[in-house]
Amino acid sequence: MTGASGFVGARLVRLALQRGHTVAALVGPDSHLHRLEHLLGDVDLIRADITDRRALDRVAATVRPDACVHLAAAGAVVRQDDLDALLAANAVAPAHLAAALARAGCRRLVIAGSSSEYGPVDGVMDEASAPHPDDFYGVTKLAGGLLAAVTGARHGLETAQLRLFSVYGPGEDPRRLVPSVVRGLLAGQPIGLTPGAQVRDFVYVDDVAEALLAAVGRPALATLTVNVGTGVQTSVRELCHLAADLIGGHHLLRFGAVAYRPGERFSWRASTATAERALGWHARTLLPDGLARTIEHARHAHYAEAA
Repeated sequence: MTGASGFVGARLVRLALQRGHTVAALVGPDSHLHRLEHLLGDVDLIRADITDRRALDRVAATVRPDACVHLAAAGAVVRQDDLDALLAANAVAPAHLAAALARAGCRRLVIAGSSSEYGPVDGVMDEASAPHPDDFYGVTKLAGGLLAAVTGARHGLETAQLRLFSVYGPGEDPRRLVPSVVRGLLAGQPIGLTPGAQVRDFVYVDDVAEALLAAVGRPALATLTVNVGTGVQTSVRELCHLAADLIGGHHLLRFGAVAYRPGERFSWRASTATAERALGWHARTLLPDGLARTIEHARHAHYAEAA
């Protein structure tokens, strides 16, 4: 698994171990391991740069995995415009990884893609629709999935692309929307927000881990693209009010204090039929329940920091 120390990666490591899998966890040379701190004794930890082709060859030849889940990426937490870095990590690295895995006898590569690959869509985001990403991140993620699929097909490696929608839950980077709102409410601090009409399809991190693991073992997934979302879109305003319902502090939500970002989306919802048919998967966690778990986790962390 690449990106194993990340938000989604750490949850997937935990789930894979619980299901009896042996896990080789590849992390970046400078990656923090706090999300894996209770799991390090149960995994084979490997530090390597995902953009280093020779390093990927060495790792694949040493580990010789049956399957690989590729989660490492650039620009996923905070969007960036460094095209060279995005191309190297998101577009070229998946192709090199696919080739290295095929040479090592791996049977399947599951790539974590992004709903950003669709670009502006008026309505449901369906896997059969032609993608039109309008930022560097979305373009490079789309290119990476396509390059890995073509590379895999040439070398006998099955690939599947799972396009993740707006993943949230305990352990998410504090700069992201949900944790920043939750932390602000818990601290009783005013939270500057946009008017809040933009929408996302929020999907709980444990459900995402279930989908990724299902793709590892499900037959007949070669070159398939699958959305991982709930099929329900929620506005930022609705999400913030729901968090305030659970914590208190509606008066702290300062809607309109921040301008919308260029390219904001006011329609963003996954088609879920392919996930149900191909993976036998659907999101089980309702947003109020997932937010409640996220808040409980943040509340314990907040008290621990204050102690």
